[in-house]
Amino acid sequence: MKHPVSLFLAAVLVLYASLQCVAQVGTPDLSQLKLVTQLPPELPQRIMGLAYDGEKLWATIYHGRGHYARLDPSTLKWEPSNDDEQHKAIRSVSGAFDSPAGICFAKGVLWISASYGNSFGSIDRQTWKVKQLFKGTQVEDPASQAYSSIAYDGSYLWIAWHWFRYDLGAERTQLLLKVDPESGKVLMQYPVPPGTQNDGTHGLTWDGARLWHMKDNRLSSIDSSTGEVTAQYTVNPLKRPSGLAWVDDALWIAEFDGKIWRLPFRK
Repeated sequence: MKHPVSLFLAAVLVLYASLQCVAQVGTPDLSQLKLVTQLPPELPQRIMGLAYDGEKLWATIYHGRGHYARLDPSTLKWEPSNDDEQHKAIRSVSGAFDSPAGICFAKGVLWISASYGNSFGSIDRQTWKVKQLFKGTQVEDPASQAYSSIAYDGSYLWIAWHWFRYDLGAERTQLLLKVDPESGKVLMQYPVPPGTQNDGTHGLTWDGARLWHMKDNRLSSIDSSTGEVTAQYTVNPLKRPSGLAWVDDALWIAEFDGKIWRLPFRK
């Protein structure tokens, strides 16, 4: 049997490491928010999702039929997609109207959620073959739905879900879903800080310690173990954020109209 003191010291070390992880992330420095680039003019100015693969940022195009664009965060050089096989793979997991919404990377695999809330799935980037595809809406209802944004915390997928039912409260129509990536099953759901009801755009990402959610001009830090909002910030002049990505020590924010912002964090 392990000595009680040893167990106590081990628990303290684990707690300290956890607190250090959170401390390293810090808080957003709103005074340093900067508009850094715009989607290339040859592409439709309709970003619906943003994610970082460790080298480049990826932006999905609403009603773009699988097209996307990659951005080098160090040079701000854009690279629009031009591979029909890749576009076909993205369309195949994008549901109605072949329109992707959220995007994230999980252990090198690309995940896409549907703008119209009827599917999400993963794609092997080596072969560009669909690995998993989960079809179906969150609720059976004629009103539109959206799997607006998607993130991965190292174990679970998180999806910001929006239901266009204006007769119901936001605590039922704007939710954060915790999803098992193996089965596609929703394990937990929490209300997200709500925003404009008739706009399905949300931003969502994982910074290594917490989830970040953005709706309208409100940025929220969320504890993934409880779904609790732990901090909120008003980020002006942003109006319609549609994607978030964590790169090094900064949050990158996409707006639906093609703008890309960078928000550094204090350590």
